[in-house]
Amino acid sequence: MLKYLNTSITFLITLLCSSNLVAQEKFEKESRIKRQDVPSNAVQFIDSLVLKNRVKWFLEEGLERKSIEAKFKNKKKRYSIEFDTLGNVEDVEIEINWKELRTQLKDSIYFRLKKDCLKHKIVKVQIQFSGNQPDLLSKLKTTETIPNLTTKYEVIVKCSSKNSVDLFEYLFSDAGQPLSISKIIFKNSSHLEY
Repeated sequence: MLKYLNTSITFLITLLCSSNLVAQEKFEKESRIKRQDVPSNAVQFIDSLVLKNRVKWFLEEGLERKSIEAKFKNKKKRYSIEFDTLGNVEDVEIEINWKELRTQLKDSIYFRLKKDCLKHKIVKVQIQFSGNQPDLLSKLKTTETIPNLTTKYEVIVKCSSKNSVDLFEYLFSDAGQPLSISKIIFKNSSHLEY
């Protein structure tokens, strides 16, 4: 029995040490909110984009924080702009197709997913921009590169292991380095809406 326990502990330590990142749990509950309940500077930021399509506002509640999100479609792309609860812009996410990623970036992401999962299916890919408000506003108004922005990629993956199938959110740097991994947890009361 002791030999079996030692073998199991050694296996677990090896498994945990083989990756620099350990998946955290991530829970998000999104609730629709009215425009008048959104901080005025967040509304002003969105209004400055002069969008043709309707903007949907959400209160996003996680395990440790809350934020405000504006979601809309523009030029056949889905956008999500996240603000803190005071209305300060935090990041801009644009849903993109896996095929739009550079080959080297796709290879880095694929290598990581192959290491973590027996089988995987990419559910959603978003390019994420963060930086100061004027630069983010410029990025939303042009397709040109804005040098002061930080670019990351958020990849939602259905990952099969020996014992389970789970949904994970991976965050990668522009160079393809994994920055964080979060296992997405659901509660019966959770209803995500787009």
